[in-house]
Amino acid sequence: MHTVTLLGLLAVPAASKALMYAVPTSLKATDCIFPANYTVSNFTIYTDRFDSAKNCTSFIFDDPSTGINTSCSRNSTSKLHGSNRWPCDDSNVEFIYQTTGIAGLTLIEAACPGNVPQFEAAGLIAPDMACTNSTTGTTCVAKQSPIVGDFDSLQPVPPSSS
Repeated sequence: MHTVTLLGLLAVPAASKALMYAVPTSLKATDCIFPANYTVSNFTIYTDRFDSAKNCTSFIFDDPSTGINTSCSRNSTSKLHGSNRWPCDDSNVEFIYQTTGIAGLTLIEAACPGNVPQFEAAGLIAPDMACTNSTTGTTCVAKQSPIVGDFDSLQPVPPSSS
């Protein structure tokens, strides 16, 4: 539990963000902090006109409730996790970015890492992008930074595809 000390004399619980998903009974007794909301900063997409190996998606992910702050990117050297997930520098965070179907940026964070069974929280944001074309490619940057999102789903981690 987070506490706030007032004048060094009195400790009171800090206000915590309400969860947008139900926590399974099996996890309620665990001593962990569940992901509630997050911010995405500096969301940028570069699409090269001639060489798709130069394409890149990048941003900074921050979860104030769990204390995770990490860089996330997808480029020609990134290793895909499963069928459509890209890892962030912190292995507890992955993302999916798609422009078709349910378009947007889905953030996925391990909930209570190390617990069995493993669960993950997920949330979707749809950044409004401003794009600039050049002779070599297109750079798109989110018009708002940071973008605040809520984790609104808590599900068991899908089986490994390996």
